[in-house]
Amino acid sequence: MRRDLKWKTWLILFLVFFAFIYAVAPQYSQKLKDSFFKGQDPIRKGLDLKGGIEVILAPDYRAEGRVLAQVMNEILKSVNSLGVQGAEARLLGRAENNRYDGLIFTFKSAEDANRVLRSAVIKREFEWRSGIESKKLLLKVEAVDGNPRALQVLVSEDPANFPHDALYQAKVIISNRVNASGLAETDVRYDEKNGRIQVQLPGVQSQEEADQLIRSTGRLNFRLNGRIVMFGSDLKDAMAQFDPSQGAPVIQFEFGRLGAKQFADITSENVGNVLAMYLDEELLMEPVINEPITGGKGIITLRGGTSLEEARNYAILMKSGALPISLRTVQMTQVAPTLGSETVRQSVVAGIFGIILVILFMAIFYSLPGLLADAALVIYAVLFLGVFALCRGVLTLPGVAGLILSIGMAVDANIIILERIKDEIRAGKRMRPALEAGFDRAFWTIVDSNVTTLIVGVVLMIFGTGAVKGFAVTLNLGILISMFTVLVVSRLFLELAIDKHPDKYLKYFWAKGVK
Repeated sequence: MRRDLKWKTWLILFLVFFAFIYAVAPQYSQKLKDSFFKGQDPIRKGLDLKGGIEVILAPDYRAEGRVLAQVMNEILKSVNSLGVQGAEARLLGRAENNRYDGLIFTFKSAEDANRVLRSAVIKREFEWRSGIESKKLLLKVEAVDGNPRALQVLVSEDPANFPHDALYQAKVIISNRVNASGLAETDVRYDEKNGRIQVQLPGVQSQEEADQLIRSTGRLNFRLNGRIVMFGSDLKDAMAQFDPSQGAPVIQFEFGRLGAKQFADITSENVGNVLAMYLDEELLMEPVINEPITGGKGIITLRGGTSLEEARNYAILMKSGALPISLRTVQMTQVAPTLGSETVRQSVVAGIFGIILVILFMAIFYSLPGLLADAALVIYAVLFLGVFALCRGVLTLPGVAGLILSIGMAVDANIIILERIKDEIRAGKRMRPALEAGFDRAFWTIVDSNVTTLIVGVVLMIFGTGAVKGFAVTLNLGILISMFTVLVVSRLFLELAIDKHPDKYLKYFWAKGVK
């Protein structure tokens, strides 16, 4: 066997083995599934095939703990001014992103509680300030059922504190984040009437996984000495990479025009200080300002021991956290498949039947070369599943359609090559030079035909959403892998077949005028 055929064979075997172990074998091995995918299926099915989880997000107007601390002190001062002493206060509600429903005040007697309630000493509105941050708070005082000595004060931010289209902006950001690749085919909708965002996550079966996909929807903010000096709403981009000169990962970031000016002022006045970054009340990192950062572009050098993967996660959180409003999960429910089991079964049977017909066609009309092309298609399918699983894609019915279409294009390319080889044999060439010339002459024809389809697929991927984008991504991925299998794998199989006695295989390329 020629040396080049040996290393090509080993390369193909390695790729097929890796794709099989990564995508196909875990379907039948719980150990592999746990190792690679934490117990989940390597190829996740979409809402239409398997269902998923639907998450309802709403604006989180609840006050943060640090805000409530100041409100608590002001209320206690007002209560003391009435001559009511000894009141105790605590936070109301379950903590979520360090936000609470309000405060509960417990007095020494029911008479003191009623006196405070009747006096209206607790204001209905409160102006809270800290650094550049200013919030208008709405307060509502109520008696506590079952405890006559207690009053609860519900505290929320005034919706007027936020841009009027803040929720729509949040929807766009979340949609870009959870479906950036187009493989997940998530459905993110803005319910303007009810003021909510609806997120459907295909193939997700647990609340933990759903939280992981849409977590960190907090508001990115920058703090000096614990006080917010800037929000990250104007952050345009953040990207992590390894800097050899620093010997550590760095994060390159960029602000828009307004954010750039604000950031330049902050960094110019606070060189040497720590500028902490938070998502709501969750600390992300605490970089030190080494020099003024003007122009809106800067670099964050992370401390030693931080991996590149951690740096990438920080960059994602910086971008995804640049929301104009904080959100909370108000409902999370399982979603049943949108297609009935019978419809799914019929679609799968139709796809398998079509592929079988294609394989039979190649075997009948092209005999041994056709069977070799069919073997290349099997390898194509394994490689496609491996890449799809590696990207953690979600397979839906439009995705299946894109896969089958790309298989058809791969078969078409094989037919072009085999017919080109026949033409070269008709021209009087022997088997080996005919094979080489056939592939060389068919190369640009195959590339041109696939590139034109790729162009359409890229346009659909950029401008499409949901199922359209998922179809385009699957089609493009299938075309790229099919070109590899046709131009590399199919050629390798044919060259291996004719390696020792090439001319004895001329009979399999019989054509009119060839004896």
